[in-house]
Amino acid sequence: MSSSGNSNTARKLRELLPEDNIITPDLPVEPEKALTLIRSIIDELQKEETLVVGTSMGAMYAQQLNGHHRILVNPAFHVSELLRKNEVKTFPFFSQRQDGATEFLVTAELCEQLEEMESHQFKNANSNDEVIALFGNQDTTCDGFEEYMQHYQHYHCFDGGHRMNDQVITETLLPLIKWKKRPGFHKYTT
Repeated sequence: MSSSGNSNTARKLRELLPEDNIITPDLPVEPEKALTLIRSIIDELQKEETLVVGTSMGAMYAQQLNGHHRILVNPAFHVSELLRKNEVKTFPFFSQRQDGATEFLVTAELCEQLEEMESHQFKNANSNDEVIALFGNQDTTCDGFEEYMQHYQHYHCFDGGHRMNDQVITETLLPLIKWKKRPGFHKYTT
């Protein structure tokens, strides 16, 4: 929600995977615009060679990209609940955005837009879909584990909080990405 395409996670993945085409756009604050932008980007890519990684609110968006290989990190499936407590407050973006925006305003309209998306986000969820979630066992920001497990089956817990540090990115996320990239490997095994 307060991130950008220049987040620490994005920078670290570029450093660790220099041969990969890592696309990290600044997402619009409005949820439908954000999801539309993500879909327009991945529709231009080869599905079999594309892995979508979303963290927090980005994981809520990624969860809705049925049929694509996805990794959801600490998914925030109900951002509206967190933001409702902060209506009419301005929050800074944690990292520099390409559009130059430094902050965003939480409005009732934004919360309503998020509630609308959240109300049908699992509409096409498929437990056999190509999705796995990572949950930090010290995440005090949100807990999407139970809701995730109602729709999907693959997950891993890691020692960490809501925001991934370099160690979690390197020791937990990176091996999972490399596992998903193995040639000819398209399905999870149980």
